[in-house]
Amino acid sequence: MSELPEWLNEFPELATIDDPAWTRAIENSSTVVLPPDYEVFHEGDACKNYIFVLDGATRVYKLFESGREMVLYRLGRGETCSLTTSVLLAGGLYPANAVTEAETRAVLIPAREFHEVFNSSTIFRDYVCRVFGGRIRDMIMLLEAVTMRNVNIRLARWLLNNRSPENTVEVSHRELAFELGTAREVISRHLREFEKTSWVRLSRKNIELIDNQSLSDLVSGAR
Repeated sequence: MSELPEWLNEFPELATIDDPAWTRAIENSSTVVLPPDYEVFHEGDACKNYIFVLDGATRVYKLFESGREMVLYRLGRGETCSLTTSVLLAGGLYPANAVTEAETRAVLIPAREFHEVFNSSTIFRDYVCRVFGGRIRDMIMLLEAVTMRNVNIRLARWLLNNRSPENTVEVSHRELAFELGTAREVISRHLREFEKTSWVRLSRKNIELIDNQSLSDLVSGAR
């Protein structure tokens, strides 16, 4: 390949591929810029492209019949969509949805070229499988968290992991329910309990963490 495209700087291990199928894949790729709140794919859609995210933020989520939503994972700079990988490799349709949370720039490799280079290049195939395997581990951890009975433990962990340097979290009860895969009313009840014990202070779309030690003890099982 005479000249590598600039976007490969975000995926340096792929820059070493010397394969005609990879050259064709790059030549047939396209770069897109998606605005915030753009629906990248819907549950039931066919998969037409392999996706390399150059920058931005995209949320992949599952919408249940009850109307409840659960975040599966987020995509950012230098990442690929593992759900897309699973559909390309196993066939079928998308089982979930994706929407941009900020302006997102991505490179799309058509499905035909993806399969050609996957079958032809060991470097590309190893990269795809390694990234996909890492996401599977993340999904298992998510499954373990969702099946935990104690929502208060999951809530405490999320607050600790997402707090700012000032010990605050700017998030609504609905957004928290979305993140943890439960109902808004359940989140509100547990937050009120945290406030009664002086672990947090609540205001509109803002949670101030007052007693991090007690929250940590709850997560670790010390309480």
